[in-house]
Amino acid sequence: MPVWELIAKDAEEGARVLVEDYGARLYATAFRLCLDAHAAEDLVQRTLVRVVARIASYKGESAFFTWMCAIMVNFRRMDVRRKAANALVFGEERLDVSDEKPDPGELLSRLDEATALRGAVLRLPEDLRLVVVMHYFNGFSVPEIAKTVQSPEGTVYYRLHEARQRIREYLSKVFDTPGIKSSEGARQ
Repeated sequence: MPVWELIAKDAEEGARVLVEDYGARLYATAFRLCLDAHAAEDLVQRTLVRVVARIASYKGESAFFTWMCAIMVNFRRMDVRRKAANALVFGEERLDVSDEKPDPGELLSRLDEATALRGAVLRLPEDLRLVVVMHYFNGFSVPEIAKTVQSPEGTVYYRLHEARQRIREYLSKVFDTPGIKSSEGARQ
C-alpha cells in the first residue's frame, strides 16, 4: 500500500512509515537548501506535519516526493522572506564568500574537489541553488522542478544554465590558484 493511502487510512502509522521511507531524503534536500542542520530539521518536521495534514490534497499528478518537496520549498520560501540575510553555513563552519583568493597553502589543507564544488553551490543565490539541489542532488526533471517551484520550464533551464556557469567560474578561480592541482574532470 502506498504511503499516502496508509496516511489517509491510519495517520499515526502512515506518519511512521512516511518518516522511515522519506525522512532521510527530505532531510538531505532540506539541508542543501538551508545550509544549517537545525533549520533543515525544522523544515523537514514542518513538511512532514503538513504532508500528513494535507494528504487528501495529493492527487497523484506528480511523484509523491515531488509533491512533498513542493511543500518544503514553500516553507523555505516563507523562511527566506522572513530573514533579511541568508547566511551561508555548511555544518558548523562558515564559508568565506569574499572574492579574494585564499592562501594556496590553506586551500591545500582544507579543500578537495568535492568541498570546492560544495562551496560553489553554497555561493549560489537561493533561486539558483534550489534548482541545482533539486536537479543534480535529487534527480528531478526540469518539468518536475518547474511545477514544484511554480516557474516556467524555460526559467528553470535558464537557472540551471546560470548556476552551471557560476559554478564553473568559481571552480576555475579555486583551481587556477598557483600551487593547486586538480584532476581534469574537476575543471569541466
